[in-house]
Amino acid sequence: MNTVLVVIDLQERLAPHIHGIEDIVRNSKKIIEFCKLAKIPIVVTEQRKLGSTIEEIRKVLGDFKPIEKVTFSCWGAEDFRRAIENFDRCVLIGIETHICVLQTALDLLDEGYEVQVALDCTGSRREFDKEVAVRRMELAGVIPTTAEMFIYEQAKSADVNYFKEMLRIVKEG
Repeated sequence: MNTVLVVIDLQERLAPHIHGIEDIVRNSKKIIEFCKLAKIPIVVTEQRKLGSTIEEIRKVLGDFKPIEKVTFSCWGAEDFRRAIENFDRCVLIGIETHICVLQTALDLLDEGYEVQVALDCTGSRREFDKEVAVRRMELAGVIPTTAEMFIYEQAKSADVNYFKEMLRIVKEG
C-alpha cells in the first residue's frame, strides 16, 4: 500500500493544554524521523489561529509547508485532498484526538482510504475525550497503532538498509 503520514495540528497554542503532550511530542518525533528515513511522505496541517507547529516537531520535519485549514477535518481543505490523492493508506498523528483527528479519520474512511491512527502520537485536553474518540474510530474501522508498531511494520525486516538508524530512532526517548 502507498502510505502517507498525516501530522494534524501539532501546534504551539494548543499543545500546553493537551494531556500527556511530552509523550505525544516524543513519539511523534520518532514516527516523523522514521518516515523521513524510509522516504514515506509527510503531510502537515495547521488549524488557523493556533500558531505554528510545535518547535520540536518543526526541527524534525525540516523544510515543510503546512496546509492551513479552518475545518476540523483535514478533508475540508482542498490542498489536503490534493496532497493525499495518490495514497491508499493514511497514518494519522496529532491533536486533538476527539476533534480534528477523529473527524479526519472518519472522512478518510468514507473516501475509501485505509486509516491508521498512532495512538501514542495523539492527545486531547481531557483523557476521557480521547478514550471515547478511540472507541468510536475503532468501531468505524480505523486501525489503531503506535509509533513503534508502525515503524516495525513498515520496515518488515532487520535486513532493511536503514535498520541501525531505525533502532536509534526507536530507542531515543
